[in-house]
Amino acid sequence: MKTTKLKFVMATICLNFSYAHLKEKSSAQNQLQLYQYGFTGFKVGQKPGFRIKNEMANRGKTIIVRNYTVQQLFAFAYGAGTPIGSMQVIIDVAEPKKLQEIRCYKLFVPQQQIDNFYIIMQQNLHMEFPDYAIAVERRGNKNYLIIKDINS
Repeated sequence: MKTTKLKFVMATICLNFSYAHLKEKSSAQNQLQLYQYGFTGFKVGQKPGFRIKNEMANRGKTIIVRNYTVQQLFAFAYGAGTPIGSMQVIIDVAEPKKLQEIRCYKLFVPQQQIDNFYIIMQQNLHMEFPDYAIAVERRGNKNYLIIKDINS
């Protein structure tokens, strides 16, 4: 009788520990999934541009980018909202034409993640375009964006 009760207590402790660990893991995943983003292709009739808006009642921040090249999206994200000029982009990829594909992008970040707005945008770009390694290098008083193939 005592061994059955001891097994039950041990099983309960293990289950509680497993549940606590699972709950901790899922809340960490939920923190990562608080923002929303999406990519689409070229939108006919839309001029290239972007709009950043702070949501009412401090809900968060949204960016909508229309008809930018992949290169321009990287330049915008790594310039933290001030695009790095095309003369300051160094491209060292096997197929540079892929960087000229035109895409649209939208990102909503809740209030508690606004400080990471451009970092999240950079992460989204890496998920969408995993073949590229991106670096920002300071030369003199200018920042240069370097885009390379991930395998080079």
